[in-house]
Amino acid sequence: MTDLNSALDEVRRWSTTYHRPLSQMPPGLQEAKVSFYLLFRGIDEIEDHPELDASVKEMLLTDVACALQTRNIDGRLRIAFADHHDVLPEVSLRLADWCELAPAFIAPRIVDAAIAMANRMAVWSTKEWRLHDVDDLDHYTFSVAGVVATLLCDMWAWHDGTQVDRSQMMSYARGVQAANILAGLAVDRERGIDFLPDGWTVTDLMSYAGTELALADRMVAALPTPGPAHTWCSRAMEVARAQLDHARAIQQA
Repeated sequence: MTDLNSALDEVRRWSTTYHRPLSQMPPGLQEAKVSFYLLFRGIDEIEDHPELDASVKEMLLTDVACALQTRNIDGRLRIAFADHHDVLPEVSLRLADWCELAPAFIAPRIVDAAIAMANRMAVWSTKEWRLHDVDDLDHYTFSVAGVVATLLCDMWAWHDGTQVDRSQMMSYARGVQAANILAGLAVDRERGIDFLPDGWTVTDLMSYAGTELALADRMVAALPTPGPAHTWCSRAMEVARAQLDHARAIQQA
């Protein structure tokens, strides 16, 4: 069984932003959230890997999705990663370990979300992450963040009965992801990827993010305080707002 403390150490390597709230989650929910975070991070690092071609990413992500649907996850992943073991980070190589962290009742839901994420990222790798219009942007932000949002709703309902307005949770997902796109715009463009739809400017994306985050504010305000859902969403919203403010400052400079 994977040790929770070592898993939290792995979280710290990737995100000081989320390490603290994950460390403060109550028992049960903490293991579930750490499992979810590391699974999704491992998949994301395959999708974002600078040394892998889009076709290789598609293959690996599809293999991950297939492996997660078996009872031999570790064995299937070892085969899938064999030719790329030296370039993939530990967080990706240990996906089978992260699956073991979650409590038994909620674990299948977490794995199902990870399967959806891997499959969706495989599709986007074939599209080379090209967005042509706002529908594509909605599609991408839902693919990346919508699956996380619906999983979080189910996890909170499982843990303590917290109910979330799921329509507003979609705005939270899209707003947070759009702010994240703004924060990584320069780096993404350096590697040949531009998440702005055709004809869009940074100002358009800022408006998109701001509109969605305003709707998300209503959802966060309605969450029980104190409570794990409020703690998690508040932190993510703080980061998104800071990213949006930074983008505005750059535009105005």
